[in-house]
Amino acid sequence: MAEDSDIQRPSYTAYQVKTGKDEKSHFTKVGAAFAHKDGKGHTVSLDAVPVDGKIVLRSAKDRLQKQKSSERSKSQDYERD
Repeated sequence: MAEDSDIQRPSYTAYQVKTGKDEKSHFTKVGAAFAHKDGKGHTVSLDAVPVDGKIVLRSAKDRLQKQKSSERSKSQDYERD
């Protein structure tokens, strides 16, 4: 059985980014990038390939922190009501 320390987490999340009519960027997750053990590269694993061929890689940690802070502010707003 694999232990938690054996599970490789992605270094980056791969997104397709489209600009909507509201001029906002809309991110759709299409895969992830995993660091090589020697630290000299990444393997990109895609679940989908955007038609325009453009993929944006974002740090998985940055996106997770942004999501957590957004959830905290929403819960604080709820507590104020």
